[in-house]
Amino acid sequence: MKKILFLATMLFVVSAASAQEKTLVCIEKFKNNSSMNDITVNNLRNEIMQGIIEKKRVDVTDATSLTLPEGKAERLKALKEKDFEYLIEGTLNSVDQKKSSDGKNFIAEVNYTLTIIDVNSGLTKSSDTYKDSWNIGNTSEEAVLKAVEQARKRMAKFVDDKFKVEAIIKALDQIDEKKGAVKSCYITIGSAAGIEKGQIFEVFANVKIAGEDVEKKIGEVKAKEVMSPTLTLCDVKNGGEEIKKNFEGGITMTVVSRAKKDILGGFIK
Repeated sequence: MKKILFLATMLFVVSAASAQEKTLVCIEKFKNNSSMNDITVNNLRNEIMQGIIEKKRVDVTDATSLTLPEGKAERLKALKEKDFEYLIEGTLNSVDQKKSSDGKNFIAEVNYTLTIIDVNSGLTKSSDTYKDSWNIGNTSEEAVLKAVEQARKRMAKFVDDKFKVEAIIKALDQIDEKKGAVKSCYITIGSAAGIEKGQIFEVFANVKIAGEDVEKKIGEVKAKEVMSPTLTLCDVKNGGEEIKKNFEGGITMTVVSRAKKDILGGFIK
């Protein structure tokens, strides 16, 4: 087995898949439908905003830092003029607090909804409700604060779910000659789009089925090393034979980011 580098002859065929610009997102002031004071909802908003920023996938702006009109339609129009693509709204629905069964700790559960609105169309892209909890607080206030902090950890998957990125396979790297399958490859996306080690991508190839051109999933790759703002080395998780065959046949393969499993749970559709 030896390392062979295949340079893509079709690299410039899909120019849009090269240096992908970050999506511009505005975070609206959150609504408070709970019995808690506004300090709690502001803490929740700050944790969520920071979690989204840390993912480095989108460019985030705090709506309170902008001068925007009050009406919803006028607000969206103003954001569109500033080149924003999405507005994220949030609502703190409820905060439940109680003592543990042994009476030694306090438990808190925070229930909130995040809604993404397409600025251009005014339509809702998604609206999902989440629950985050904490059960070892010495006081009810500490338990609530810790529960709110869990929202920050959830945002990596939230961004992966809601703001997917695409690229193409630029070159094959390591080949298993006995199996005729690629073991690693390079894709045309990197740190400029917030890609980090461990990011999963699904691989799609344009194929003809019943006379129609369709995008068919042929495998998955996993980011091994981010090489530059627009280049990442990936390990091939599965589909190595199909990826090699399509690449050598000059077929453009698109990779689309996929979220990891949500280890926090607490998601309500």
